[in-house]
Amino acid sequence: MTKRKHDRMRTILMLFALLGAGVACSSKAPSTITYKESVKTALEQADLHDVSVSEDISKNTITLSGTLHSDEAKTRAGDIAQSNAGTRVIANEISVEPVGNENQARKMESNLDDGIENNYKASLISKGLDKQHIKFNAKNGVLTLTGSVKNPTVRKEAELLAQNTPNVNQVVNQIEVRR
Repeated sequence: MTKRKHDRMRTILMLFALLGAGVACSSKAPSTITYKESVKTALEQADLHDVSVSEDISKNTITLSGTLHSDEAKTRAGDIAQSNAGTRVIANEISVEPVGNENQARKMESNLDDGIENNYKASLISKGLDKQHIKFNAKNGVLTLTGSVKNPTVRKEAELLAQNTPNVNQVVNQIEVRR
């Protein structure tokens, strides 16, 4: 074999090797990105150690829970979480319990949550949406909607009703549209 043919053959073999390596690398399954740890680390760095973080990747949601002593600290925790959570929705369910009034604050939040749920249920009934498969839960002013509806219009209407319910600070709409 001449040197020229030998060099050409080596070049072709190298191209096939590189092409094979490229195909092998591109066929890897995409990694699932989680933001829980980055949110938790950022909250700890901000000295918000009493905040718990959970993540539901399938619902694109990060939930903050725990107890803080002021509304400002709760808001700061939510802002820090959002800046470290990518596109995840932040459900800020942190309880605010001022020092010395913890028991009273817990009772008040529980009563408010019960009131939110009752008012939202009444709104669903008044709009004829109570026959839909809409479930809801209020926790520390966050009204989370779950279940399923038949079209996006009903999903949006349920969300708007929730946003207009008294004492609701945040709505997390996890209602699925099933046709």
